[in-house]
Amino acid sequence: MQAAAVLMLGGLAAGIAVSQSGRDGASIVEETVPACDQAEYDGAHQDCVLQLANGLLVVRVSEGGTDEWGDPIERADLSFHRADGFTQSFDGTLGSSFMQPTAEDVDGDGDLDLLLPQATGNVNTTSQVWLQGETGFVAAGSINGIGIEPVGGGLMSVAARSSAAEWETTYYIARDNRLIGLFSVSTDFSDGSCAVNDWDGGLAEAGMTLDDATARFCDAD
Repeated sequence: MQAAAVLMLGGLAAGIAVSQSGRDGASIVEETVPACDQAEYDGAHQDCVLQLANGLLVVRVSEGGTDEWGDPIERADLSFHRADGFTQSFDGTLGSSFMQPTAEDVDGDGDLDLLLPQATGNVNTTSQVWLQGETGFVAAGSINGIGIEPVGGGLMSVAARSSAAEWETTYYIARDNRLIGLFSVSTDFSDGSCAVNDWDGGLAEAGMTLDDATARFCDAD
């Protein structure tokens, strides 16, 4: 079956009505799918819907085998229905994480992008990132941390905790619809130390020197 139409009924609290049709085009089922932030997790993810400013993103979940550690992988069949009539179908995966799919503007361009959780440890979650553009969603790579957010100047930051007091924040840009790591900032709150780590000239690409970055990310109050 493929998604034929998506209609919103009664707001997110009531869920989203999704019509499905067979290959002959006849409508064969209509159901109410919960918003992803309301979907329950009991060891497996539910079908859910993300409401975007410009349309709806339907996430259909099915079994997908196991990863290299034997943890279950779920197949995510995604369909994007934009308000202007554009539609897109694409495949992703969901892993052993209680986190749900989320829509966030990770690159600061005003469009909501997609994060599909792959695994969650004690603190950090690994997620697939799909950036939204004029032609729909494009797989941009993976991140590991507590989240991703734009910080200005085209940069995005992903903070990850490596111990009780130590954090590693990685800074990315989006280039050709891919996330490219430029540099990271290591912080140890137990002794107050902070260091900027340049990745193959990434600071220069971000328009900063090591001194600039140290002043911005380590010396700022």
